[in-house]
Parts: sequence; C-alpha cells; structure tokens
Amino acid sequence: GYAYVQADAGSDMTVIETFGENAEGGSLAFRTRFNIEKDAHIRLVQIFMQDENTTILNDVGSECAENGQLDVLQIFIGKGNLYNGVRTELIGKRASTNMDIGYLGQKKQVIDINLVVNHIGKKTNCNIQVDGTLKDAAEKIFRGSIDFKTGSSDSKGAETENVLLLGDDVVNKTIPLILCAEENVEGSHGATIGELDEDTLFYFASRGIDMETAEDMMTKGKMEVLYRKIQDENTEKLVEKQLAEVMEYDRQEL
Repeated sequence: GYAYVQADAGSDMTVIETFGENAEGGSLAFRTRFNIEKDAHIRLVQIFMQDENTTILNDVGSECAENGQLDVLQIFIGKGNLYNGVRTELIGKRASTNMDIGYLGQKKQVIDINLVVNHIGKKTNCNIQVDGTLKDAAEKIFRGSIDFKTGSSDSKGAETENVLLLGDDVVNKTIPLILCAEENVEGSHGATIGELDEDTLFYFASRGIDMETAEDMMTKGKMEVLYRKIQDENTEKLVEKQLAEVMEYDRQEL
C-alpha cells in the first residue's frame, strides 16, 4: 500500500494509521510519504497490531521545508515480525522532527528499526526517543542515524533509547550513529539497557507483588506513557485492548 500526503504552507494535520487488524498471515508492506511545506505541521500516529503469522514492512519518508515539522508516534504491539524505516529530510531553515517510538518484543518476534534524519537546512532540529521491552527470545535492532550535512550550521540532533530486558534469551542491538560534515552543530546519543534493578524488585516484593506481575506492570507502564499521547480516544482504547491481548499471548508457552 501507499499513501502520499501534501501539507500545504501553514497547515496543521494529524494522520492516524493502524496496521494488522485484519491481516491473515503473509507479508504486509506500506509506505507513507509526506511533503511538508513552509510553516506546516504533520503529526503521524502509527499503530502495529499484526498477528504472529504476519510480517509488516513499514516505510515513512518526508521532506520538510522552512519551519516545517513532522512529529511521529509509533507503537509496536503486534505479535509478528516488524521491519520499520523512517527517513526525514530537514531541508528548510528551522525544519524539525520529533519521534516517539515504543515497542514490546516477545516470544521469537523480530523488530527491526532504522531511522535516518538528514539535517540539510540551517538551525534544523531533531529529537528521537525510543522505549521498549524485550521478553522471551525476542530480537530487536535499532539503528538511528543523524546526519549533519554541509550547510546545516546551528542545527541540533539528539537520540535516546531505553530498553528493558526481561528474558534470558533476548537479543538486543542498539546502534546510534551521528555523522557530521558541518562544524557548528550539536549532536548527542545515549542508551539505557538493562533488567529490573534490585531496588525496584524489592519495592514490589515488599508490597506482595511477585516478579511476573512486576514485569507486567513495568511493561504496561512504559507503553501507557506513549499511547496516552495519541490524543484520540478510540485509538487509545484499541491500543489498550491490543496490549492486554499481546501480554496474555506472551504468557502462553513458546
């Protein structure tokens, strides 16, 4: 599938896309492309809910003119594999993008995320925040590339990933990359990767909460912070229902 969205100068819109609700196995591929003109703003919300027999290939591409802005919220709560790519061209002066991504990987699921932000115009800005939980034998790879091109002076880019590991056989790969062909720019990246710490486990245990329940609460809490940002009641309820279904599915034996 393919969707092209033109954001005329000064316009403001929200685009909500849900994937996998009616998929019945096989592969589903979809591309979304945005042309964001001067002073325009697009907010993209994508929810992935494929079953265990369905693989989704998702691609998002955008070009942002002067003061153009793209905000992306992606929530991965499907049972099948997901390959996700987002490329943003910050062409005009003060163009910007903000990305919030949340994922729950379970069983033998594969989640592959590749983000590329090209800073081309002066004073452009990007902020990437990724939060996820991996359980069982799930495998996840996150590549985040921030590329400051020649001429992108006074631009800023930041990316952060937080990963909670809740399975002995999980595979996590976090690969942040900052490229720089311009001197007067600011780029940063960071990652927090680990299990539940002893203090957190002690806190739950002191209140009679076992480890499995504690892990579920932490997983749900991380995702809830994100889906409350959707700002659409029907979609939020859909995500809440799907998250409960996936967590129940994860409790079944491999």
